[in-house]
Amino acid sequence: MAHDTDVVAEAEREAGIEVGEETARPVPLPAREPIDRSGQPLLSVQYVTRQIDGQTIIDNVSFNVWPGEIFGIMGMSGSGKTTLLRLLIGLDRPDSGEILFKGESITELSEDELNRVRKSMGMCFQYSALFDSMTVAENVGFAVRNRRDLSQDQRRRRVAELLDMVEMEGTEDRMPADLSGGMRKRVSIARALMEEPELVLYDEPSSGLDPIMACNISGLIKKVSTDTGSTAIIVSHDVPNLLGICDRILMLHDQKVQMIGTPDELREDDTPVVHRFVHGLGTADMTEHCSMR
Repeated sequence: MAHDTDVVAEAEREAGIEVGEETARPVPLPAREPIDRSGQPLLSVQYVTRQIDGQTIIDNVSFNVWPGEIFGIMGMSGSGKTTLLRLLIGLDRPDSGEILFKGESITELSEDELNRVRKSMGMCFQYSALFDSMTVAENVGFAVRNRRDLSQDQRRRRVAELLDMVEMEGTEDRMPADLSGGMRKRVSIARALMEEPELVLYDEPSSGLDPIMACNISGLIKKVSTDTGSTAIIVSHDVPNLLGICDRILMLHDQKVQMIGTPDELREDDTPVVHRFVHGLGTADMTEHCSMR
């Protein structure tokens, strides 16, 4: 019976429920302060175009992301979301335009210089990308494994703090194969925060998760960003969760920016492609089954 109790407790924690409560209730998220846009943006994308094999993937895209902001990037498959994400972290370079991080252009930096910039960035990959042969603690601490300015005890404490932040305390010795999809996502977020980045990028964080767990992971991203003061960029086609946690959202379509606005502004926008995507509608002759929306 004790084992059964442990399983239920872990399932409740996965669902964001306070364990032991007679009546299950969600854990409240911290309130967010308004974003200050009076200073310099943390990230500035200016007239960026990217072509691959003669095909335009990103076309003249411009936007700013401000310190502390949760910024969403959404769009249909093939709209250029993944290419844009690769450009933001320097894995790809634009054919024209400029990308500035903290006022510094990263467009022409060498790989060594980009690695310096990336120390201020954390990355959560679509399928978590944990190392199967490493424990949870080893995965979370991977980025600082060779840092001489951190003792083994300091690394261990930092790992424990991060696992506690993502509600995975006590899992240091577990292997990725023993974790559920939602738990692996949490560990991936902890790993991305190891070097206290100013900017965390999330690639399809709800991919492969059921709707409840996808909502919980989105809530965790909001909590982490609010608690740490870090900036988040979330690339996703999960419209409800983006609308639920983002301060602003950019929509890509046909390789161009169709709209940038708050969740309410996107909900109310009457541009056909924006309206259909945000409200989950198909083409004109295929919307009858979506009438409940």
